[in-house]
Amino acid sequence: MLTETRGVLESMRAGRPGPAAGTPDAPDVEGTGEAADGRVKVTAVAGGRLKSVELDPRAMRMASQELGEALVTAANAALDDLRSRAAGAAADEIVDTAALGARVEEIQNESLRQMREITAALSDAVNKFGRA
Repeated sequence: MLTETRGVLESMRAGRPGPAAGTPDAPDVEGTGEAADGRVKVTAVAGGRLKSVELDPRAMRMASQELGEALVTAANAALDDLRSRAAGAAADEIVDTAALGARVEEIQNESLRQMREITAALSDAVNKFGRA
């Protein structure tokens, strides 16, 4: 398990992507956008998906083409806001992978040393029983 963890840390250091949007490990980030003087509101979530569309009753008086354009404008604004917030969340999550990797390596080496000691003690015990 520690070897696998070290591999993931190495891939992070190499600049490979972390958790994909929409996965359980991805941060919960939402973006919002408005159009038509706040009569159309859209919320976007990770993965570029829309979570909700809210229409003020006054929006229903708009011409269909105008309402469609307002929906597109609000959705694009929500997606832009989502991208901006996701980038900010990623910046907040910066980890010193070098230090973390070194610590994981120390833990792995220590656990291997302890496992060797346990194995040697068990071998000694088995040998004593074999002689008795």
